[in-house]
Formats: sequence, structure tokens, C-alpha cells
Amino acid sequence: MAQVKPLAAALALALACIALPVAAQGPAALHKSAREAAWAGRTGEALHLLEQHLAEHPDDRDARLDRARWLAWRGDYAGSVEALDAVEKSGDDDETRALRARVMAWAGRRDAALALNTPMYQAKPDDYDAAWTQTLAERLGERPENAIPPLAAVQRLQPGARDTLEIEKAVRLPLYSFVGMPATVYGDSDDIEIRNWGQQADIRISDGVRLLGDVVRRTHQAPLTSPFAPAFGGGDSIDETRVGLGAHLDASVDVGFEFWAGRSELGFDNGVDTGATIGRMSLAHRASDTFSYTLGIERDRVAYSPRVLSLGVMRNTGTVDLRYTPSLRDTVAVRLGADNFSDSNHRRAVSGDWRHAIVRNGTANVDVGLQADWLGFTDGPQSGYYSPDNYRRIAPVISSYVALGPEMALYASAAVGVQRDESFQGWKRASDVGLDLTLGIFSQWQLVASAGYSERLNEFGQYTGTSYGLQLRYRFCEFRADRCP
Repeated sequence: MAQVKPLAAALALALACIALPVAAQGPAALHKSAREAAWAGRTGEALHLLEQHLAEHPDDRDARLDRARWLAWRGDYAGSVEALDAVEKSGDDDETRALRARVMAWAGRRDAALALNTPMYQAKPDDYDAAWTQTLAERLGERPENAIPPLAAVQRLQPGARDTLEIEKAVRLPLYSFVGMPATVYGDSDDIEIRNWGQQADIRISDGVRLLGDVVRRTHQAPLTSPFAPAFGGGDSIDETRVGLGAHLDASVDVGFEFWAGRSELGFDNGVDTGATIGRMSLAHRASDTFSYTLGIERDRVAYSPRVLSLGVMRNTGTVDLRYTPSLRDTVAVRLGADNFSDSNHRRAVSGDWRHAIVRNGTANVDVGLQADWLGFTDGPQSGYYSPDNYRRIAPVISSYVALGPEMALYASAAVGVQRDESFQGWKRASDVGLDLTLGIFSQWQLVASAGYSERLNEFGQYTGTSYGLQLRYRFCEFRADRCP
């Protein structure tokens, strides 16, 4: 589902505090005070003072450019572009084009940013601001190493400057290799519990090639008296060990291909072991600044409960993920999915998520929107999993990303709506809440703590589920130090 990803939001808020230099003009006292406040980091106060100044001097072009600039500092890229559009009605110049390019790069619009900035950068390769914007734009997409040459110009022109250090961190993030240790616990009101821990590695071995590997240990458990308990095996739990290797290949700046293959081994309490081959492949294509899609296929176990897992049911899955950003305030994500189960069941699903930005103030981003889901199975095989033939859910959603410091941030989301399937007499409440706390946004050591809660009312009462997770990562450049600034 679409959401403001913590890392992307962190970069946006951190880098938006860096802007093109403000010319030392503007005789009005309010404008001068506004600039002093802006450079002190008080952009809200600065914009308030500037609005007062513009009320008396609506044709002050420098002040109108400052307004566009400071809106971008706060992460309000849509408002900044609207302000620039108004300024450019009287004509554009290098200053407005440079600012627009910077805003487009902050907003993730790589093509638009490069179309504006590249000619200026090529004409003036020793211009620090043009090189900085070029670096910010080139790091977007599947080939972030393209940012290394303009970054070298930035480092040469102003070595050790604050803005230089900030863009170095932004370029370094997608070039890191990492090793991690994820752990999660899931439990629900059906007394199903799934405990998961493992190790993972993502190693960048060359430009455009990453090797992937992971080892995961899972325990699936349900009481022996439960309809979701293992169908055989002599106990109430099943241990699963998953081992896999894969690679991510960047075919171009807009196309990425990933594949992964492994084995899943089940261990039962009576000592019986069974294994299966699992794997996945995906193709991601960023077709434009506003539209991207990912095609995926996967083979894996059906693991909704210990019972269905013990029966050895496998699934072959195909997915299509679409993402459309028609404006700088709106994001629409759609997922289409189809599964063929080895117990002769088939599943079809469609989900949609729309988000609209309502707050961008430099510390917090707040979005509101709407989620909708539909799924249907062709059969109800009584194999230990929920298999409606016409499930629907719709829910308003609100999400917020809050910067708690330069290296810490909190992401929270809540969706409260309604749901029903063919067995319901009417619509029932459906609620979801999620929290993610990130420590070490830019540093080599990173810890992410997550928690989630779901509630579903149905004809038989209430279903609830909770999940908790911790992920520790160590990120490093030593494996490719020459290509990781």
C-alpha cells in the first residue's frame, strides 16, 4: 500500500533545509526579518512575516521567490511550485529555473529536475548550487552511483561545508551494503502465534548488482484444541527454516530486476521433516516521474495457520503493483494479485490506496486518504484459512511522519472503516493502526521498531491481531569503498 516511507520522508525533511542562496536584497524591514528567521531555521515564522510584507508589496519578486523557496524547505513542494508558477507569469530566468529544478529533485521528480538543471550544470560545471542539485537528482532511480561525478564537483568546490556533508549522506544511503537481524512476533484472537527471527544480507558487489541472502527461522503455533492446530506432527507447533540467495540487477536508471530462490524446511514435534523449493522474481519499471509499476511472480508456502502449513499447501502468485502521482500532493497505489493454491483453491485480490498531503511544516508530514480492498476465493476447502468468495473493505486513512531529531523519526498510520463478506448481514467495523520508530536514519547502525494492531468485527464477534518487530541493521561501504562516498 502507498504510504510515506520513513526513509524517503527523512531525506525530504533533511535535505529540504538546504536551499539556493538568498540574494542580499530587500529593503523592507519585514522582508529582512523574515530572511533572518528563515536562515535561523524558523521557516514558519519567516513565512508569516513574509506574508505580511507581500500584503503591502505584492509585486516584490525577490520576496515571492523567497516564499517559494521557504515552502520547499518545509517540504511543501506543491505549494512551492504553485508559488514559482505565479512568479514566472512575468517570465522565468536562471534563478527560477534553478529553484524549480531543486524542488523537483527534492520531490523525487528526477526527469523534470534533470531537464531543467543539466543544461545549467553543463554550462557552469563549477557552480556549486548547480552541481548540488545535479547530485540530488542523479541519486534518484535504480542507478544512484550516477550521482558520484557531480558529488565530486560539490566536494571539490566546498569541501566540508554543511550542505556538502548533507548531500554526501543522501548519496551514500542507496549505495550502502548491509547486514541485518529482523525479529517479529504475531498473535491473534484465534490463538495463532508466529515468531520469526533471522539474518539477512544485501551486498553491493558492483554498479548495478547486489547479492541478497537470508536465513529465517519461524515457529507457527496454535493450541491442539484449535481448528488451526497442525493437522499432524504430534504437537501444537511447526518450526520452519528458510534459506535463500538472490540478486538485484539494475538494467538502467529506470529498470530493476530481482530474483531469489531458496528452500523451506518444516520440522514437526514428532521429528518428521518436509522441504519445498520457494522463490520469487520481480521487474520494476519507472516509466515516468508520475507512473511506475512492478510485476512479480512467487512460489511459496501458504502459511495463514499451522494447520494449512502442516498440510503442505503451496501457492503460485502473480502480482502487479501500480503507482501514480498525478500531483505533488497526491499518490495512488493499486495492487492486483492472483494465487493458485495446490489444494485446488484460487484467490483473486485488488487493493487500492490514495493519499493526499495536507501538512508539510518541516517537522511533520500528514496525509489523509482512502483505502479499499476486495478479495475472493473460488473454494472453501476447510484447510485452516479464511477463504471468502466476496470480501470487501473500505476505510479512510490518516498517516503522519514526524522527525524527532536528525537521526530519529516516527511514522504512524490509522485506518478505521467497514468490511463485509458474503456471510455478513451488513457492514462491520474494520480498524488498523501501525507505528514505526526509526533510530539511525543516516548512520551505519540502524534500529527500526514496529507495532501493529488490527480489529475486525464479524457475525461471530471480534477478531483482533497484533504484531511487533525489531530490525537491527549495520550498513557499510567498505566492500565498494571506491564507489560509496
